[in-house]
Amino acid sequence: MLFSIIRENWRWRHQVWNLAKIDLVKTYRGAALGKLWLFAKPAVYIFVFWFALRFGIRSSADVNGKPFLLWLAAGVFPWFFMSDMITTGSDVYRRYPYLVNRIKFPLSLISTFYTLSLLIIMACMMAFTVVVAAIFGIHPSVYLLQLPLVMAIMFVFWVAWSMMLSPLGAISRDFAKLMKTLGTPFFWLSGILFRLDSLPHAARVVMAFNPVSWCVEAVRDCFVYDIWFWTQWQDFVPFLIVLAVVALLAVHNYRRLHTEVPDVI
Repeated sequence: MLFSIIRENWRWRHQVWNLAKIDLVKTYRGAALGKLWLFAKPAVYIFVFWFALRFGIRSSADVNGKPFLLWLAAGVFPWFFMSDMITTGSDVYRRYPYLVNRIKFPLSLISTFYTLSLLIIMACMMAFTVVVAAIFGIHPSVYLLQLPLVMAIMFVFWVAWSMMLSPLGAISRDFAKLMKTLGTPFFWLSGILFRLDSLPHAARVVMAFNPVSWCVEAVRDCFVYDIWFWTQWQDFVPFLIVLAVVALLAVHNYRRLHTEVPDVI
């Protein structure tokens, strides 16, 4: 089944790309500012968090010699991508019922093109971060070269996440609503607004199995920490374990439930 899914995605790769672009256009259609909304919401969030941490909690010291604002942006921008995957991506079949009910359209492609459309937005945010940092005299290091690989790994993980949970979300509305409630806990408990190295050792070990934490830290490795993410084996190995488990469950759930999904949508 895994190879069948991979073959489907490869065979329909042009349609996946076109659907991702269409989904991206639909998201901002009718907005006067158009694609500027890609940056407006994250920019507002980052400013609010920076202001609260800088003048409220008074915790905004430089990180590894880099401005705190860059550290914050490198965590918040990936979070917007992952937040949509945790909530909407976990129930993506109900978002596109007209594709689910098309007999010849493989359901596995829905998770793929939806994740791809969100990843395009994240890529734009990352490019925006590089440009703004350069304007303020923070030039990218060689470690930024690993960012495409980090994003590719994130893409694979969150496609698998969507495929694992979407069949369950389609069959049970209660399960879909439960997943939507997890966005806030993931945000506050995944090291997006605090440094993981400040946690006790036991908590850090547990946090290593949080995929959101790994994704955020891997992006920060590119922009702030200036290290190769695979050298942090104590964090990378647990993430790979979680990825393997999620991929296996995705194949299992897809094989058992994909024929039932069109009947309940």
